[in-house]
Amino acid sequence: MMIDRRSALAGLAAAPLVSPPALARPRSAINLASQAGRMRTFMLLRGALDDRLVTSWVSARYYAVVDDRMEPLFGVVSAVFARYRPLPDGGVEAVNAELAWFTDPQSGTAIDQYRNPWNGRDVTVPGGGFRPSKILFTPDLGFKLANPVPGMDMVHEVLPIETQGDEVWLTERSRTAMTVPGQARPFRYSESNTFRARRSALAARGVTRVTSDVSFTNVCSWRPWLEMGDHPGHMTATGIGRHNAAMNALPVAWIEATRARRPEVLKDPGALLDPLWNAR
Repeated sequence: MMIDRRSALAGLAAAPLVSPPALARPRSAINLASQAGRMRTFMLLRGALDDRLVTSWVSARYYAVVDDRMEPLFGVVSAVFARYRPLPDGGVEAVNAELAWFTDPQSGTAIDQYRNPWNGRDVTVPGGGFRPSKILFTPDLGFKLANPVPGMDMVHEVLPIETQGDEVWLTERSRTAMTVPGQARPFRYSESNTFRARRSALAARGVTRVTSDVSFTNVCSWRPWLEMGDHPGHMTATGIGRHNAAMNALPVAWIEATRARRPEVLKDPGALLDPLWNAR
């Protein structure tokens, strides 16, 4: 049955767009107008206001991008552990470390060998992530490594925080280029992480940390262990995650792989950070 368009539009015009109770509901207060207010919101979404261990995870799938083709490759599960503390100038110091495992695209379990579909080679798959490092956030949300890495260039950006109703989004993105000995071109890695949390949670009295959902995207050069040489193309990954998550809520594949390969991390993940955290 065809609906008369004029009648439908007339009905929409007569109906209230927002119910009176919703109009009367106050919006939770967060301060994005001041530098200190933006830093507080940023740290709640991306870090914490106390120095206890912060646990985050991402589960993503990698793709090869060659010409106009985007072909599935493998997955990755990652956990990041971090601790944060304020600095006298209004900035923040943090130490963090990542433990990541590449996974089979079908079963989701961690893999040690992989048949590269682009060259037919059986390659050894590394595990790891990034080593513990110390990072600094300036009061204006600038970013720098406490100890710069020789040969690495980085551009880091925090986009304007977005709000709508009771939802708040923060996007943090970085672009890096690393000179690799023996290779003509640098290894490039860029990523974007969008954190989403409730405004009411951010504005709660006495809150020092909140749980936020994460949307993850990256673009990078061929991983060297894929042995792609100068084959044209690159890689990209998309995934989901959670920031300020409970240890028992980490992806099952990550927990199982870590139990088999790095069981000490499951017992005391904070120990990864202690040497840098305690060095002042």
